[in-house]
Amino acid sequence: MLIEAIEAILFPGFLFTLGLGFLFEWLERKIAAHMQGRVGPLVAGPHGILQPIADFLKLLYKEEIVPGFADVTIYRIAPSLYFLAPILGMLFIPVAGIRAVATFDMDLLLVIFLLAYSAFVVVILSFASASGYTTVASGRLVLQYVSYEIPLVIAMVTAGVFSHSLSIAGIVEAQSTAWNILYMPFGFVVFIVALMAELEKPPFDIPSAKTEIVAGWLTEFSGRALAFLKLTKEVSLVFGAGLAVSLFLGGPLGPVPTDQILASVAYTAYFLVKLLVVVLLIFVLRSAMARLRIAQASEFFWKILTPLALAQLAFVIMLGGM
Repeated sequence: MLIEAIEAILFPGFLFTLGLGFLFEWLERKIAAHMQGRVGPLVAGPHGILQPIADFLKLLYKEEIVPGFADVTIYRIAPSLYFLAPILGMLFIPVAGIRAVATFDMDLLLVIFLLAYSAFVVVILSFASASGYTTVASGRLVLQYVSYEIPLVIAMVTAGVFSHSLSIAGIVEAQSTAWNILYMPFGFVVFIVALMAELEKPPFDIPSAKTEIVAGWLTEFSGRALAFLKLTKEVSLVFGAGLAVSLFLGGPLGPVPTDQILASVAYTAYFLVKLLVVVLLIFVLRSAMARLRIAQASEFFWKILTPLALAQLAFVIMLGGM
């Protein structure tokens, strides 16, 4: 019981995920800056690597202003509920071995629920703020959600169908001979694109378009609440990319030594390398693309991504029947 608690808090649980969230935020800002001819963070730490932590701590000590027209109870509680989803989801991602910190036979369905739960909490946050900007953002968010969630879920279920398991650990274990991406490359593409919409990365940052609706659903938040909401976005990236690694890239699997400790180190190294590849892919795509209109995004998901996901699912079912 003590070992499980340590794993949940230290590694590969809360603190490990938090550290990756800060690291990837710095990496995202650096990549975007270099692709756009800028410098990016430079001051805090070597090459500005501590800038995300400095920004987080600065926001913690900023004054938190609660709008007079907001629902104060939901306004104060909902950010912590939003933060809970990716942290809990990471417990089901195998990192240091085939088994995750938490696992059961159908945990993939729970992870799908957590992805939907995040969008639901954001809508609640938007209405709790009771601002014109957040209301517009929540409308965009719901429309985008119902567009991307179907291909996202189909891509995830496709991996489960091919692996004959609805457990993430079971899907990882089934890739011991070949990664799922070799049999379902279109499923991987669908998942990555839909994940960018889930994370509100360009070109799908429509609910938080700064040039149109200030900061979208984040407009009325400040201080500690804003710090944790922004941190949740970075942790959600770690969770989403980790899910992509587990479903399509074999998770932490790879050649490992027989020694148990060295094997755990090797598993973790494989996982981090694959995670970095997925994250870099997302960062390059988000830096290279301009924001779509909500109508364009919805049309893209319904007319292109959903049929592509269904075609990949049909191929996997046919492959399993052969």
